[in-house]
Amino acid sequence: MRMAEHATVAAPPRPGVVRFIGIDWDFGALKSASPRYWAFVSLLASLFLLGLMAYATFMTRGGEVFAMRDDYPWGLWFTNYMYYVGLSAGGLIVYASVHLFGAEQFRPLSRLAVLMAGVLVLMALLGIITDMERPWRAAWMLLTPNPNSPFVYTGSAANIYMLICFADLWVLLTGKGGEKLAHRMTLIALPFAIYLHTTTAFVLALNKSRELWNTAVMVPIFLTSATASGIALLMIVAYLMQRLGVMRFKPSMFRSLSTLLATVIIIDLFLIAVEILSVFWPTSSHPGHAARLALFFESPYGWTFIPVLLLGAGAFALLAPRRTRHLPAIQLTAATMYVLAIFLKRYALMAMGFAIDPLGQFAPPYTPSLVEVLIAVMILSIGLLIMTAAAKVLPLQVPEEEILAHATAPGHLHGHASAPVPLEPAPAPAAPEAG
Repeated sequence: MRMAEHATVAAPPRPGVVRFIGIDWDFGALKSASPRYWAFVSLLASLFLLGLMAYATFMTRGGEVFAMRDDYPWGLWFTNYMYYVGLSAGGLIVYASVHLFGAEQFRPLSRLAVLMAGVLVLMALLGIITDMERPWRAAWMLLTPNPNSPFVYTGSAANIYMLICFADLWVLLTGKGGEKLAHRMTLIALPFAIYLHTTTAFVLALNKSRELWNTAVMVPIFLTSATASGIALLMIVAYLMQRLGVMRFKPSMFRSLSTLLATVIIIDLFLIAVEILSVFWPTSSHPGHAARLALFFESPYGWTFIPVLLLGAGAFALLAPRRTRHLPAIQLTAATMYVLAIFLKRYALMAMGFAIDPLGQFAPPYTPSLVEVLIAVMILSIGLLIMTAAAKVLPLQVPEEEILAHATAPGHLHGHASAPVPLEPAPAPAAPEAG
C-alpha cells in the first residue's frame, strides 16, 4: 500500500482548518494555544525587533558598527552560514534514508526533518543578505556571476536546495504523487545537498593564500560534521516536539538515531585527527600550515577549538556503550554537546583562517560586535518563529496508518514483515500546553 492511498483521499477540513495548496492549515489551533505558547512567541518577536533595530543601525551607519575589518572580512554571519547549512544536512539524511534505503524507523521524522532543513537553509541565506550594505544589488550577482568565485556556486546551491526542501515538504504533507514522487524528489534533493555542503567547504579550501583552509580534507570534514550536528539537532527537536505533545515517536527510533549519530561522530573525529597528524608529522609538515594550525591550541582561539575535541569525544563516549545509548538523558546530552561543538568548530575555523595574513603577520582576535550578535539573534528568532508556528498549524505528525502500512508492506526489511510497534504516546500533562 502506498502513501497516496492514505493521503489523496482527504476528509473535509475540520472547523478552524483551512485547506490551501492541498495542505490543511490548522489556524484554529492558534486560538486555543496556551499562554505559555504566546509568551514564547512574544519573546521571539521581541528578539526579532531588537535585531531589526540593529540591522537598521547597520544600514544607516554602514560597516563601522561591525567588528569585521580588512584582516577579518568575514564575521559571525559567515560562521552562522556554514553552521546553518551544515545543520540542514541531518534532516536530508534522515529523509533520504526513508525513501532511498527503506529505513522505515525514521518515517515518523520525515516531515519534521524536511521542514527543519528548509528553514535552516533560509536562515543561512538571511545571514548573507544581512551582511550586504546594499542588499538590493544582490540581483547583480545573479545576472553577472563570476564563475571563479565559490560563493556563486554555494549561494545558488543554497537557494535551489531550500526550494527543493519546501517542495519535498509539500509532497509529504499532501501525498501528491505518492511514494513514487517522494522517491524521485529525494533523488533530486540528495545530490543538491552534497553539492551545497561541498561548495561551502570549497569557499575555504580553494583559498590557497590561507594555508589553514587550503586542504582537500576540508570537504569530507564539512560533510561529516554537518551530518553529525544536523542529526543531533533533529534528535533534540524531536524530543522537544514529543515533550510538548505535538508529535509522538517510538523509543526505537531514537535508539536508531543515536546509533547513526555515534557512527558519524567517530568518522568526523577521525578526519580531524588525520588532518592534525598529517600537518604536524615531521616529514609531511608545511611550516605555514603547521604554524596556523598550532594557533588552535596556543592562541586566544584555543578556548574555541579545544572544547570541540573534548565535546566531540565526550559525545561519542556517551553514545558508544549499548547499555546506555537508549537512555533519553544520554541521547540529549550527547546531541547538545555535539551541536555546540560544531558551532565552536565553525567559529574557530573562520576566525583562525584570518589570524595570520598571507604575509605572515598576526592579527588581533576577532570578537563580534553587539550589532552582529543582535542581527544573528534576529535570524535565529525568525527560524524559531517559523518552527513554532508550524508545530501548531501544519500536520507534521505522520499518520500512524501510513507508518504501519509501510512497515508491513512486502519488501520491507528485505521482504520480512515485522510486527508494528505502536508509537510512544505523548506525555498527557504536556498535551494541553502544546506549542
